[in-house]
Amino acid sequence: MRAMNTAGPVKHVAIRDQLRETVLALSPGDPLPPERLLAEQWGVARMTIRQAIASLAREGLVRSIQGRGNLRAPDPLPLRVRLGSFADTLREHHLEPTTRPLECVIDANPPTYVVKFLRLRTRESAVRVRRLRLGDGVPLALERTWFPTALVPDLTEQELSDSLYHYLEPKGLLPDSGEESVVAGLPDAQEVELLDIPASRPVLRLVRMALTGGRPIEYAEAVFPADRCQLWFPLADT
Repeated sequence: MRAMNTAGPVKHVAIRDQLRETVLALSPGDPLPPERLLAEQWGVARMTIRQAIASLAREGLVRSIQGRGNLRAPDPLPLRVRLGSFADTLREHHLEPTTRPLECVIDANPPTYVVKFLRLRTRESAVRVRRLRLGDGVPLALERTWFPTALVPDLTEQELSDSLYHYLEPKGLLPDSGEESVVAGLPDAQEVELLDIPASRPVLRLVRMALTGGRPIEYAEAVFPADRCQLWFPLADT
């Protein structure tokens, strides 16, 4: 490749655009050429290459992994929004699901919106669980869920590493209806750390309110990195 004679910000933009073409020609998970080689090919400083790579990382095209370098980021995982097991959905896409339990506690003072939906009476508590969901070792979702304590009195952190829906099914508590909403936003500091994303990376926030036989069973909040997950909703005439 020819060395570039453009200077300053213009050079950075030109390098970024050419590097984008290089990255898009790779398969997901493939490594980018070494920074040193790219700098020599384009006749620029390695700092310029790093700036271009950082720009593509913000776009979600490049993922930097310690010990492996800069990789072509996987294509977003298409996740159908439905009542069901997240782990089973990942297996359908040939990904190995794992779960990192973060919390399983009795919440004596759940948020007002949780109390209202779960129809908790005065002094009734909820079980609050938090989990990090991964596919092939990559963080895909951070979940926080409330259940009425009276319905899941034996729920412990041990059950969190598997599907909670698999835990609910034999108890006759598998959700059969509900509603979900999605909004976009930016991650907070803890989400940045747990999901391993830049603070500038948009996230999708999903709220699920699920019922079993008309009885509220689950209020759940999930955060998905927008570049790793693509949510889709089937539509039908009613």
